[in-house]
Amino acid sequence: MAAMKQFLDDLPLGISQGRYHVGESQALPLPDREFDLVVCSHFLFTYSDLFSIEFHIDSIREMCRVAREARIFPLLASFSSRHSPHLAPVARELTREGYRCELNRVPCEFQKGGNQMLRVSRPES
Repeated sequence: MAAMKQFLDDLPLGISQGRYHVGESQALPLPDREFDLVVCSHFLFTYSDLFSIEFHIDSIREMCRVAREARIFPLLASFSSRHSPHLAPVARELTREGYRCELNRVPCEFQKGGNQMLRVSRPES
């Protein structure tokens, strides 16, 4: 709850300073390599029942187009306590394409079992 409050308190200033951007996940209105980090929270993997594996892969590729690294949290499907069924196939495909994918434990757990994030780094070019 403290992390959520900190984010919400910072959001208005962050938007005015250009630290937060909103866009469609498969077509971000930003130039290539604009940021070091892009964060996706409570969207990808959470709604696996609504969005395909391909949608997830395309969204993560797009995040990595605009940033060196993408972090996605949580990895649970539909607010359950289980990883999304899309997680393994998405990570396999991105790894096959040269992206670096790793699961990292995080200190917060908004939902039971939701204490991991996926870190994805774009291929070096």
